[in-house]
Amino acid sequence: MLRTIILLVSVFCATTGLANPHWRFEDRFSNSEKERLQIWVLRADQGMQSLFGELPYRYSVHFHRSTRGKGPTPWAHTDKRRGRAVHFHVNTSYSSKVFEKDWTVSHELSHLMFPYIGRQGKWFAEGLASYLQYQIMFSADSVTWKQATNKLEERFRAARNTRDYKNLSIVDLSLVASHKGPFVRLYWGGAAYFMNADKALYELTGQRLTGVIAMYLQCCVYNDIQSAEEMISLFDNVSNTKVFSRVYKQTVNRKEFPETDRALKWLKLNPPELLQ
Repeated sequence: MLRTIILLVSVFCATTGLANPHWRFEDRFSNSEKERLQIWVLRADQGMQSLFGELPYRYSVHFHRSTRGKGPTPWAHTDKRRGRAVHFHVNTSYSSKVFEKDWTVSHELSHLMFPYIGRQGKWFAEGLASYLQYQIMFSADSVTWKQATNKLEERFRAARNTRDYKNLSIVDLSLVASHKGPFVRLYWGGAAYFMNADKALYELTGQRLTGVIAMYLQCCVYNDIQSAEEMISLFDNVSNTKVFSRVYKQTVNRKEFPETDRALKWLKLNPPELLQ
């Protein structure tokens, strides 16, 4: 059913140019390739709306053809200099099923919800996108909740076991990470912060991080935010708590990798609530 709905929406977007997102094909793609790529993005878009509600902004999606690297999306990035845009460098030799299981689209689309907060805020931006990517895939029916949390568990284990830069906090890693090992620790250390904050928020107020983000999108998505500290303060204000600043001091601002076992055990039993 979901695939049929997304197919209908993709045809509408391609023919009218009115709906979100706005498509841009930077290289030559066949009509069938375009349709497959649109379905891939729209599935994640629908997953985001099921978690956060209607997105209060427009964005453009740029597709570039690529045969380098591994997987269906060897490279992707967002551009927030003029509005909101995401660029996917894709290898269409991979099947639609492989694309459906690729986390890249959920990760990059989640970045579009938040402002660019500079190199010092990399732990926050990448940690939040990493924590949300599997939840968006779950919401979009691309993975089960068990599969989503098992993936998180694998990522946390790999990040904890990296040997480089263990003398630095996750926050400080934002300024020095320059190759794969530290980036794994940076991304998933940041994700551990959000998982712990999600748990603490729920236990204190019954709220979830996804609900806080939904409120942020309605009230504050266009605020002039320039740092992770400002985003933490904003999330505290939106949730009417001090959870995000408190968990920051307890996790990513310390040298050791954040605790994940207890929070992950909680998360496995508490999938995010879907709005639709």
